[in-house]
Amino acid sequence: MKHHLYLPTFLPVSFPDAMETFLEDMAKKGWFLKKVGYFLSFCQFEKGTPAPVRYRLEPVPDTVRTPSAEMVQFYEDFGWKYLTTFSHFFFIFVAENPDTPEIHCDPLVQAKGYKRMCRNFSVFGLAALVLLTIFLGIPLYHPAFLLECPRFSAFALVTLLAFAVLILWSVLRLWKIYRNLSHGNPISHHKGYLHILSLQTIALALFVLFLLPFSDKLMEWDENDQITQSLTAVEEPLPYVPLAEMGISPDWVQTPYDPITIGGKNSDSNYVRSRSNVLAPATFQISQTAYHSDPNMPAVATSMTSYYGEMANSFLAKIVGMDFANLYADTPGISGYKMEKEPLSLSGFSEAYYGNILGNAQLLLLRQDNRVLIVHYAGDASLKDHVEDFAKLFTQSYTPL
Repeated sequence: MKHHLYLPTFLPVSFPDAMETFLEDMAKKGWFLKKVGYFLSFCQFEKGTPAPVRYRLEPVPDTVRTPSAEMVQFYEDFGWKYLTTFSHFFFIFVAENPDTPEIHCDPLVQAKGYKRMCRNFSVFGLAALVLLTIFLGIPLYHPAFLLECPRFSAFALVTLLAFAVLILWSVLRLWKIYRNLSHGNPISHHKGYLHILSLQTIALALFVLFLLPFSDKLMEWDENDQITQSLTAVEEPLPYVPLAEMGISPDWVQTPYDPITIGGKNSDSNYVRSRSNVLAPATFQISQTAYHSDPNMPAVATSMTSYYGEMANSFLAKIVGMDFANLYADTPGISGYKMEKEPLSLSGFSEAYYGNILGNAQLLLLRQDNRVLIVHYAGDASLKDHVEDFAKLFTQSYTPL
């Protein structure tokens, strides 16, 4: 009974010399390559008597998956037997006699075989890098996500960067081989592969973890970082202006905090959420809602949602403030709407503006260096009349719950 061994290659096509060395080392241990999976690139080895056989990877001349009969016969005449195809870039030939002459004695001829592969692989690498760039640009497009999910963001960033580095490394390595051959320098056919296997294994492990529920677990950990409490139960100073100070009528009452009502992001209740991480030592989200006490009145409410954050630096505070302001100004059902911003003259602040959202709500943004406050209000009062009240919040220091 023949024994078989299945191993993933983990070696990119840009390292044909490392792949050849790996296969020859396996043969010295008595494991001989039989075939390579076309899509997953799993190598099937068969157990035999250890022998110093040689393997060579020949670039595929076109889009065919197997070499022509003429090519197979030509190589056999020189002692090289066609074995299998590696991915869609190489044909693998084997010589059982270690003294068999090399397939190529002219590097310039061999360079022609690598030229097509360099171009095709560069297109693939460019497409992959574009996709990775899009994913890596998400934090810039939605920087508040970094604060809400710091663990997941860091893990995703490391995973995507690892793949970007490996792809770029492979493309540059392939062009280096082609350039050396074009200059008349032959391939050595011997290269260490353990460090390449290690890097590929790490990248694959990160990718698998990224796809598996581990990424969901990171999201759960990030969510558990935030603490939510009833607004009326917190005794420490909080960065908000109560609705009562906005001139709310006694006919309006604020409902008590109810954890069930805040299961969704759009739920309204009277609560405060806070968290702390490396990028933002202190952040608060405070939601206030009041309903009319007369049951005969229409079911309308006055509400105010405040976001306050102390960031690691002023640049982060600026982009996060813009992100939250755009989020609060977004009007469901209306595409392409842009809120008109009215700059406010406020001494000691890096940024201050007021916005009216279609006459139904108002927005106020205040930023003092690395501290930012965004207020979304729907009610009868005007945020512009209470700018000084919100500005005073910056004279107080705040500790996360």
